[in-house]
Amino acid sequence: ACGGTSALGIFAGTCTRLVLAALVLGTPTLLMGGTLPAMARFAVTDADENRRGLALLYGMNTLGAVAGAITGTFLLLESLGDCTTLYLSCGVNASVALVAWVIARRERPHEHAPVAPNESQNRHAVAPLAVLLGFAALTGFVFLLMELVWYRMLSPILGGTAFTFGIILAVALLGIGSGGIAYSIIASGRRPTLNGFAGTCALEALSLAIPYALGDRIALSAMLLQPLASLGFHGRVIGWLALCAIVVFPAAFIAGIQFPLLLGLLGKGRDGVGSQTGVAYAWNTAGAIAGSLAGGFGLIPIFSATGTWRLVIALLAACAFLALLAGRGNDARPWRALPALCAIVAAVFILVFAEGPTSAWRHGQLDRMNKFSASRNEIRDLLQSLRRDILWQADGVESSIGISKTNALAFIVNGKCDGNAKSDAGTQVMVGLLGAVSHPDAKRAAVIGLGTGSTAGWLAAVPPIQRVDVMELEPVNSPRNAHR
Repeated sequence: ACGGTSALGIFAGTCTRLVLAALVLGTPTLLMGGTLPAMARFAVTDADENRRGLALLYGMNTLGAVAGAITGTFLLLESLGDCTTLYLSCGVNASVALVAWVIARRERPHEHAPVAPNESQNRHAVAPLAVLLGFAALTGFVFLLMELVWYRMLSPILGGTAFTFGIILAVALLGIGSGGIAYSIIASGRRPTLNGFAGTCALEALSLAIPYALGDRIALSAMLLQPLASLGFHGRVIGWLALCAIVVFPAAFIAGIQFPLLLGLLGKGRDGVGSQTGVAYAWNTAGAIAGSLAGGFGLIPIFSATGTWRLVIALLAACAFLALLAGRGNDARPWRALPALCAIVAAVFILVFAEGPTSAWRHGQLDRMNKFSASRNEIRDLLQSLRRDILWQADGVESSIGISKTNALAFIVNGKCDGNAKSDAGTQVMVGLLGAVSHPDAKRAAVIGLGTGSTAGWLAAVPPIQRVDVMELEPVNSPRNAHR
């Protein structure tokens, strides 16, 4: 009704979509955000200084999200449809509420000593509240920003389908949940420190830097895993999981340790655990929202997905260094900061010297090649030829696009050929002309999706046609065709 982004502009159109999305999702997500803080007090005892019970609760909650992501992606949406799946989730939530209400009716009320409003918030924190909440926001920012990079980078080698989205989301959640449970098991009797938090940031940076350094080898792995498709769809899923286990899981696992550790830095035991969990969760989520918006509409189009990947590693290394500075006076054993410093140096070293993913990963369509036996020199020649064939590439808001000269000029979108000047000429040219042939007196035409520009160009060449309107979702694609 408003005309969309083309009429309102990118900023006003985006704001309108955000407002409409908030109207639909705002209330349920607001209530979802209150579940973990509401349950926090029941998971922690006064003797639990590290709040390991809360970490276990956090991990189990996230593993439940893994089950939801997998069943929704591979079973429920396909078999039941969107609406029925939504009604089913509402019914499950209502059942959980009913069970909680029954348990609450049987529980005896507990009396607690009154506490001053602000006393429980800060008296056991290892650093100023503003510092810890800033770290919570920053970690949320970088994780959601990196999640966008994962979707953009893995789409060319996993396929840009709903299954790809579900697999990446499930593996990320599995890492977070496993990290939370691991913290509940391995946390020592001592209070967590900022040096420990710095270590998690540094390890997360390193776990992101290693797959970045592997670069096109990961895309080659996707090619070598193609024989698994002989097992059917399940074989493909196994291959996708293997690639996500390399790229996504390690960083997500460290992030799963990070949030419970932050909650342990805010306080100990049951003292103020509900409010502290709520405020940390809110700041972490606010950072995640900022990261998703900044990445989708700014950082990825400006710096590219690979550049944003490097930026995330640098931000995590900087966060680790700042945490070391903030905690230098709180730890009686300064040598405990040495592992974090080593991880920071390793991550920065990789950033400086690693080539990282190239156009061969992003636009070379390696996941569709059937080359399973080759020498090291043959593999190198393959990668170099794929890189040479990419004449132009860019990251946009909606997708990554490139121009390849392999087998004539081809338009590559998210790693898949969207149009070839020779092999697709029959559809790109003739399908567009069918409308002009059917309506010989037509003065105007509309094309949905600019693509290679062939359809719009040939329609504009038809003598009666005076105007061709093209509707394109990706802003980067429009100037590419308009100025060539």
